[in-house]
Amino acid sequence: MNAIPHPDAAPPAVDRLTYRLDEVAAALGVSRRTIERERSAGRFPRPDLRIGKSPLWTRESLVRWIAEGGGS
Repeated sequence: MNAIPHPDAAPPAVDRLTYRLDEVAAALGVSRRTIERERSAGRFPRPDLRIGKSPLWTRESLVRWIAEGGGS
């Protein structure tokens, strides 16, 4: 039997669908400029999506890139 959540209960956590360039850089422990240089050199995956001029990557794309050597 499923319990009905209390109206004041916090909503369930939702995993992020995409990550911005600054979030990717912070997660990798590098500067935003480093990611920009890697992108320009073709050593970073293309964005999965763009909203305006903002590139966005999915977690899956980033994990795959890291598993494949992360541009090394």
